[in-house]
Amino acid sequence: MNKYFKLAQITLQEYFVYRLNFILWRFRSLVSFLTLIFFWLAVYGNRTDLLGYSKAQMIAYMIGLAFLKSIILGSRIGDLAGQIRSGEMTKIVIKPFNMFYFWLTKDLVDKTLNLFFVIFEILLVVKLLGLEFYIPKNFSSLVCFLIISVISLFLNFYINMLLSMAAFWTDDVWATRFLFGVIFLEFFSGAFFPLDILPNWLVRIFNLTPFPYLIFFPLKIWLEQVDSSQILNILLISIAWLIGFYILAKLVWRKGAKNYGAYGG
Repeated sequence: MNKYFKLAQITLQEYFVYRLNFILWRFRSLVSFLTLIFFWLAVYGNRTDLLGYSKAQMIAYMIGLAFLKSIILGSRIGDLAGQIRSGEMTKIVIKPFNMFYFWLTKDLVDKTLNLFFVIFEILLVVKLLGLEFYIPKNFSSLVCFLIISVISLFLNFYINMLLSMAAFWTDDVWATRFLFGVIFLEFFSGAFFPLDILPNWLVRIFNLTPFPYLIFFPLKIWLEQVDSSQILNILLISIAWLIGFYILAKLVWRKGAKNYGAYGG
C-alpha cells in the first residue's frame, strides 16, 4: 500500500514540474464549459422551455456536465498506449506494481486535482454570469448521484484502458482513441447535450451501450428527473457494465502482455 501512496506523491509532483500542461488542460476545459453555456443561453434566448427542458434545467445540466467531465472523462490511462509503443512500459512491469493499480493511482491523483479546480471554475462562472446552481431537493438523490459517479469513474477507467491496450496490436493508437474517445465516449455519453432531446428510437439505441451511464444518467439523477425504480435500474446496469469491462480488461491485458516485445514502436 505504501508504494502506491508514494506513487501518488510522485504523480502529484509531476504536475508541479509540468505546470503548463495542466494549466492548458484546465483552460481548455473552462473554455469548453463557457462555450456550451453561451451556446445554450443563445439557443433559449427569451424562451423558458425547449426540447423538454426548461432553461434553468439545461444550464444546470451544463454545470453538472463540466463537473463530471473533469472527474470521469478526464484520465491519465491514455498514456499507457504511448508507453506500450515506446517500450517504456518495461520500467513499470519489472517493478513490484500491479499494472491496474499503478494506473488507477495515477488516474485518481489526476481526478483529485481536476476536482479541486473544476469546483473553483464552476463557482466562478456561476457567480460572474449569475447562473442558478441546482441542488437536489432529496438527500437520496444526492447519495445516488455520488454512488453512480464513482461507478462511472471506474467504468471509464476500464473502457479507456481497453482503448490504450490496442497499442499491443496496432501502431495507430491515436486514431483509435480519437474515434472512440470523442465520438463514442463524449457524444454517446451526453457530454455535449442531454441525450433525451434526440428521437426516442435513437436514445434507445444509445441506452444499449455503456456510454450514457458515464454522464447522462448521473446528471438525470442529479436533476431528479428519474424516479426511484429507474435509479435502481440505472445503478444495477452500470454495475453490470463495470464488472463486464473489468473482466474484459483483465483478459485483454493477459493476451496483450504475451505480445509485448518491449522494443518500442
